[in-house]
Amino acid sequence: MVLAVLLTAGAAAPALATSPASSPAAPAPAAVLDACEQQADAQGYAPRGRCELVLLRAEGICLGAAPVLDYAVEAIGTSAGTLTLTWRNPQGEDLVQEGLPLSGRVYWPGTVVQDGVVVDWPGWTLDDSGSWVEHDAYDFTRPEVTVTLEVNPSLQTVVSYPPESAECAGPRVERVASVQTTSGVLAAPELPAAPVEVASAVLAATGVTTGPLLLGGGALLLLGVTLVALAARRRHHLG
Repeated sequence: MVLAVLLTAGAAAPALATSPASSPAAPAPAAVLDACEQQADAQGYAPRGRCELVLLRAEGICLGAAPVLDYAVEAIGTSAGTLTLTWRNPQGEDLVQEGLPLSGRVYWPGTVVQDGVVVDWPGWTLDDSGSWVEHDAYDFTRPEVTVTLEVNPSLQTVVSYPPESAECAGPRVERVASVQTTSGVLAAPELPAAPVEVASAVLAATGVTTGPLLLGGGALLLLGVTLVALAARRRHHLG
């Protein structure tokens, strides 16, 4: 009995179950920066690759009766696919348009289109009398304006508003001497206070001059007849 107890006491205790040791987490793959992001994050190191925004076109054109900016850029060294367009106002708040495609067309600031019809143009105001007059809040966009196109790199350029002769430049307002045409309706010109017709003036002058001539001729004829009669009577008396 004693021996059994000793053997039991000397038996090794079973090992406790333990969770396997966790392996260290694998490092996350390093983010791949494009050339423009490298340039932005560079700290004294020259970025690898080219980061540039190339202007392909930017010009004011007519799209029907609407003035628009037709633009296109090529972004090199960035994966960004949208563009921010800023119209620079030298005397006030800039106008910013975000989320634009890298190429496209946008209405010129101040252009208002309703149901496909242009009802207002930049630089023009419809007054209470129904007449178009120049000047409004978008005067700064004419005849030219500086715009900034930004993806990650950015660039600036100057664009010109369509010329005044263009169909989309503004409402149909024309000036001929002192006569104004608005929306194709010709305003009546101011007439002189006393219109004079040349033909009437000539006839009036002729009528005025013939009266005295007739009176003078009649008087001379009467005088001649009287003198002849007196001379005949005198000869008869002497004879």
